[in-house]
Amino acid sequence: MARTITRDEEQISTKTGRLDFSPASDGSDLHPGTVTVTIHTGPDSPSTGLHWHEAHTEHLHIVQGCALVTVGDHTAVFTKDDGVITIPRLVLHEVRRADHVEQGKAWKDTDLVMREWTEPADGDKAIFFRNIMSLIKDEKKTLLGMISTGLSIVVVARAHDNYPVIWKGPGVFGKGFQQTVRRYLTFSIMAAVGFVGRLVGCRSKYEEYTPRRT
Repeated sequence: MARTITRDEEQISTKTGRLDFSPASDGSDLHPGTVTVTIHTGPDSPSTGLHWHEAHTEHLHIVQGCALVTVGDHTAVFTKDDGVITIPRLVLHEVRRADHVEQGKAWKDTDLVMREWTEPADGDKAIFFRNIMSLIKDEKKTLLGMISTGLSIVVVARAHDNYPVIWKGPGVFGKGFQQTVRRYLTFSIMAAVGFVGRLVGCRSKYEEYTPRRT
């Protein structure tokens, strides 16, 4: 399929949000590889879904609006006054707008803007975001197009340390066993789907979407 060339774009937008890869205009961005994420208002605003990272500690800072953030077993509303949220590797987390909870209703007409960066600062976050957002922009609204995009997203996510929770696992045997089951299930399904994706030409990153320096 023909792909839009976005590799040199400082911003990539869809109808539900925007990614900004340029340094913050106010000079407050002190962390290499920071990506500014905007989630627009409206009923179709996306969530990250519950997921984890094997090799990266993630940091979030809300710049504008209000976010409902889950880290491990704790869920809370965050604004810019709450400072940096640190998410250690292997810890489940999810970020979304907070419109549907009482504390977030005052922000329902305000775009959610947050900055994200990782340790190590290896640029993997930006590569992931660039490829995922560009795949969504280029998706053909046909059954085949949606299947192709879905397969591509799995291949990209698996290659860039993003693992969705498919099932939390049985909690009755303790958190260690639960985590083992959860990881095994996600790894197995992503490996199988990724194998199919590779067979039909999906890649971990696309030349049209990824800056040549990375």
